[in-house]
Amino acid sequence: MSNLDHQIIIIGSGISGIGTALELKKQGYQDFILLEKEDELGGTWRDNNYPGVEVDITSFSYSFSFEPNPKWSKVFAPGHEIFAYVKHCADKYQVRQHVRFNRAVEKAVFDYHKKCWRLVLNNGEQLSCKYLVSATGILNQPIIPDFKGDHEFKGIKVHTGRWPEGLDLAGKKVAVIGTGASAIQVIPEVAKIVDQLTVFQRTAIWVSPKYDLKISEKLRDRFERFPLLQKAARWASEALIEMGTFAIVHYQRLPFMAKWVETQNIKYLKTQVKDPALREKLTPKYGYGCKRPAISNKYLRTYNRDNVNLSACGISHFTEKGIVSNDGIEHEADVIIYGTGFKTLELGNSPSYEVIGEEGKELGRFWDEESYQAYNGITVPGFPNFFLTFGPYSGGFNWFAMLETNLVHMMRCINKVEQQGKQMIEVKQPAHQAYQQYIRQRSAKTVFTDSACVAANSYYLDKHGNASLPSPITPLKRWLRLKFKSLNAYKVS
Repeated sequence: MSNLDHQIIIIGSGISGIGTALELKKQGYQDFILLEKEDELGGTWRDNNYPGVEVDITSFSYSFSFEPNPKWSKVFAPGHEIFAYVKHCADKYQVRQHVRFNRAVEKAVFDYHKKCWRLVLNNGEQLSCKYLVSATGILNQPIIPDFKGDHEFKGIKVHTGRWPEGLDLAGKKVAVIGTGASAIQVIPEVAKIVDQLTVFQRTAIWVSPKYDLKISEKLRDRFERFPLLQKAARWASEALIEMGTFAIVHYQRLPFMAKWVETQNIKYLKTQVKDPALREKLTPKYGYGCKRPAISNKYLRTYNRDNVNLSACGISHFTEKGIVSNDGIEHEADVIIYGTGFKTLELGNSPSYEVIGEEGKELGRFWDEESYQAYNGITVPGFPNFFLTFGPYSGGFNWFAMLETNLVHMMRCINKVEQQGKQMIEVKQPAHQAYQQYIRQRSAKTVFTDSACVAANSYYLDKHGNASLPSPITPLKRWLRLKFKSLNAYKVS
C-alpha cells in the first residue's frame, strides 16, 4: 500500500464510524483513518443536546454487543450518557488516534487505473485509499421548512438538532413546530418553564407508554460483577425488538397485531388527555408503524397544561411577532423551535458528498433518479471497494444491531480481497438486480406500503414512493443472510 495514503478511509466518526474502526482493529487492520467534519466525534449524540433527549429503545440493546455498559442510569438512557458511552468506546479501543477532525469530504472518485479511491477535502487536501467506507449516518442535516415570511420574525429560531448552549426559555413565549421523535421529548421539558407554549402539529404521532425505570446502584453493581445478567437483559430487549419488526414485516399476514397496538395507544391517549377535542387532534389518521412510533409518559399529558396550546390546522406565515396559523390566529413567540427532523432520502444527504464511480456515475444522483438501491444495503454495482454502513432497505429499530450486521458482511468482502491478493471487489449487476427484485417484493408486504400509511408523511418513503429506508427483513434473518450467504454475487479482480 506504499503508493496510497491509507488502506482504508472511513468517513464519519459517529457510532457507525467508530463501530467500523473497532471491527477493523479486531480483525487486524491498522492502516485506516476516520475523517470527521466537526471537532469532536459522536455524531448524532454530539449534535443532539436539547432538553429531554433520550434514546428511544432500551439502553440494554443500545450499545455494542461486545461492550455492554453496566452504568446506565435508566432503562432509556439520557443523551449525555449515550454520548459519553460512544466516547468511552473510542478511547478504550484507541480509535481517537485514527480520527482526523475538521475534515469534511467534498468528493470521492474511484481511479480505475490505480484501483483506488481519491478524496478531495474541504481544506484542499487530497487523500487516496484502497477501500472507502461511508459512515456518515442519515440524521445529521436538519430540515428547516421554508415558511412564508420567516425572515420577518424578530425573535430567536433554533432547531432541536442544533440546540445553542445557554438558551434561556424561562418565562418566554415559545412555539414548537413539529411533533416527531425529537419534538415529543423537548415539548414536555419546555412546557415546564415557559410562560406560553404553542405546538404546531402537521401529523399526529402514535404514542405508547414508556416503561422507563431508574436502574438502582445495586443492580448496576450486579451488571458489572455478573456480565451474563446484563446480557440476559439485552437478549430480552432484542427479542421484543425482533417481535416488533416481525409484526411490521409480516403485516399482511398479521394485521391484527398492528390493530391491537393502535387500540392500546388510543386507550392510553384517553387516560392522558382530558379534552375530547384535543384527543381527536392527537389521534393519528394513519396506521400504526407507517412512521416511527413514539414512547413517552410525558408528551400527551403536557396538553392538559393551561400554558400549552395545540394548533393542528397548518401554518400560514410568519410575522415579526410570531406565527399565523391557517385559521387566521396569530400566535406570538419569543422563540421558535423547529422539531422538524432531518433530511433522510433527499439528494445530498446520504451520502453528503459526491461519490463518483464507473463511467462518472455519481451515487447520490443515481439514487435520486433511479431509486435508492444497494446489494444487502451495503454495496452498489459500479462502485468497487465502497461500503455503506447504512444503505437502502437496511434500517432497523436498533442502530447498533444493524451496524454490526452490516460490518460482518463488509469484513467478509474485504477479507476475501486481501486473502486472494487482489485489488477490487464489486457486486455483479445481475446479482444486484435479483436482490432488488427480492427486497422490493418483501417491502411490498410491509405496513409501509399499506393504504393506511398515505397520511403519515413518513420519512421512510423516498421520492419514488418506495419504503427504501427500513429493512423488510427481520434483524435475525438479515444477520443470518449477511453472515453465511455465499459471496458469489461479487467479482474479485
